[in-house]
Amino acid sequence: MSAFGHSRWNGFPFSASRIRTGRQDADVNAASIPDASAPLPTDRAAAPVLPVASPAAMQPFPRGGRPIGRRQGIRLLPLAAFVWGNRAMPPQPRTRPDHVLIWVTDGRVQLDFPRAHFVLRAGDVRYIPAGTAFAAMPSAGSHGHVALISPSLAAGAEPPLPDRGLAAQAGSHAAQLEATLHELAVEAANPDAGTLSCLINLLALRLGQLQPGRAPDVPETTPPDLPLIERFVALARQRLGSTRSVPELAAELHSTTAVLDQACQSARGKRAVELIHDLQLESAADLLRNTDLPLSRIAADLGYSSQAHFIRAFVAATGRSPDAFRAQSR
Repeated sequence: MSAFGHSRWNGFPFSASRIRTGRQDADVNAASIPDASAPLPTDRAAAPVLPVASPAAMQPFPRGGRPIGRRQGIRLLPLAAFVWGNRAMPPQPRTRPDHVLIWVTDGRVQLDFPRAHFVLRAGDVRYIPAGTAFAAMPSAGSHGHVALISPSLAAGAEPPLPDRGLAAQAGSHAAQLEATLHELAVEAANPDAGTLSCLINLLALRLGQLQPGRAPDVPETTPPDLPLIERFVALARQRLGSTRSVPELAAELHSTTAVLDQACQSARGKRAVELIHDLQLESAADLLRNTDLPLSRIAADLGYSSQAHFIRAFVAATGRSPDAFRAQSR
């Protein structure tokens, strides 16, 4: 029996469809998931045909976090480039105007719905219909594929694509599913309407052949990445006098801003930039107590944009001006 009849998403929380075409969403992956209506260069070369790998050797078919197909209602991109949700950390559920197919080949993905939470692992496949509120956050080092399919393209599929959430396992059909996604990626680069329609039909057939998904993981709370927190705090303290931004510090730690923020929230209850502000104030208080350095020098050494900025931040945090704090601490 097909996975369509064995979905583990009974009672799947749908929200009313809010399909809004012609709108670019700057919140998530603007560089990798552009607006479907945005004009594209006409001289882009077609993506090369890639050999079909065995399931054990699968790698994301686009490289460098760039989607291959972005025309005619379908976009394909590597899993690591797809983070979805609102601006909170971790992201909270939000609707999308397209159908989303997520296939994890390595690592994990936290998938959150308004009333349900899942951890997707290697081999898991999820199909999320347009208009469904969800949030997705791949863990560092995760690999896999994401296909974003417009409702207009999906409407003509025969057999039809699932009309509700699908939870499945790639299993023995991984190689065929991989080949179909590769064909879609190549065709989307230089689309022919008839061929693209046939490939969407084939994708719908492949999804119907997948094994039912495994029982969902018990909701888990990701433990804070304490080594990352410790390395971040040490590096941030060392770089206080520089103009290094949080993304630059994250890159130096071989992490991302999203992963770093999540680890900081879990371990300290604050975002990375807030921890940097705390380090600045801690160092400022120490310098005021134990040195006679002028305020302008302290502000410059700790990375404040000006002496006035330093004074405002210190008063807001302590209720006292730096001069008053220095006098009272002695």
